[in-house]
Amino acid sequence: MEEQYILNGEALQYLDEAMFTSSLISKKDRKKGRTDWENVYPRTKAETERMAYLLEQASQVVEDPTDEEYRDRYETLEDIVEWSQERHRTWVWSLIAGALLGAGIFYYFHNDQKKDITRAKAEQEQVEQWREEKVSQVAWASCPKEHAQDAYSLRLTSAQKYKTYKLIDLKKSAEYNDRQVVESQRMADTAKVAENRDKYLHNVEVYKQHAADYRHRYDSINAMDFAQVHQMARADLNRHVDNQVSWGRTLRNYMIYLLILIPLYIITGYPHGYTITRHTRRTGCLNIFRKVGFAVASFCFGAGLAMNLLPDYIVKTTYSNGSTSTHNESDPMNIAILVLKFGLMLAGAFIFCFVASLVMTVETVSGLWNNFNWSGWLQRLVPAKHVEQGEEPGYQKEY
Repeated sequence: MEEQYILNGEALQYLDEAMFTSSLISKKDRKKGRTDWENVYPRTKAETERMAYLLEQASQVVEDPTDEEYRDRYETLEDIVEWSQERHRTWVWSLIAGALLGAGIFYYFHNDQKKDITRAKAEQEQVEQWREEKVSQVAWASCPKEHAQDAYSLRLTSAQKYKTYKLIDLKKSAEYNDRQVVESQRMADTAKVAENRDKYLHNVEVYKQHAADYRHRYDSINAMDFAQVHQMARADLNRHVDNQVSWGRTLRNYMIYLLILIPLYIITGYPHGYTITRHTRRTGCLNIFRKVGFAVASFCFGAGLAMNLLPDYIVKTTYSNGSTSTHNESDPMNIAILVLKFGLMLAGAFIFCFVASLVMTVETVSGLWNNFNWSGWLQRLVPAKHVEQGEEPGYQKEY
């Protein structure tokens, strides 16, 4: 055995050097000359090529390739090099399913948003058709504290109704802040800790300022004539339409983003082994985030589905002749349960889509950055800037 070691000494030195090629190996392990096999995996293309070169050198100088110590170490390192050089599939179907579900949800809400945009534009046109009228003022004392039942649907039918609707909102906000002033002052008077008293007194001043601002806006709007109310309503409806259009555009863009993300995620989901090694920690964190997120989504969705199993009440009826009968009656709480059920299922779907899209985005961006030779492509795309004198037109010298 000692003779074989001497014969294979140079080859084993190359293998020892290959084992410590990876930058994962700490200085402490390098000094000890020992490390775990998990640390031997190279993190970059250069480290992988260096390890492959050292293995080639070892195979060229080995005297006895059948030596067990040499053969086992060589084959292990060769497997590591091969795995590091190969591309591996890292994308998963569950994330793609989440992105598809998200795209479907955004598509549904985008179509539904079109109705809101149409409604907003119709309201905008309704305001444009107002006929000029005398708009009277509404005294603070006689201004209602609450809206009538149909006030919202009628607010855009005339300038007077729109003005009154705005004034009621402003009075409600002002009186709310007045009540908060009284409550904060009471809390300050009964506070035993100076710090809390100062906080409540600060709140008193804040609520006073808010109440004064709302009262000032009330008086300003109350003094408006038809033309001013009409201009204010136009500005409000223009902003409303813009917000609805912007929200619809946002929903559409997210849908398009997810549809584009899916093929990019698949294309970039074949990194080299050394890239996987380099991002082991990030991948581990993403996997934990994905598993926890999917577990929460599954719980919410499953809890919503489980509510379908809640039984109705069984009512037993006894008649005058002594006979009895039983029948099922719906639980009056079933409406609340139904709302909760759909809320949980919707929350589960949104969590599932959010987790999938976030993980896919991170992995796709990383894949685009690490899995493609952008610098090499750019060098081929950018032409040489200089042409040597005396050379024929169109000739570009490569630098």
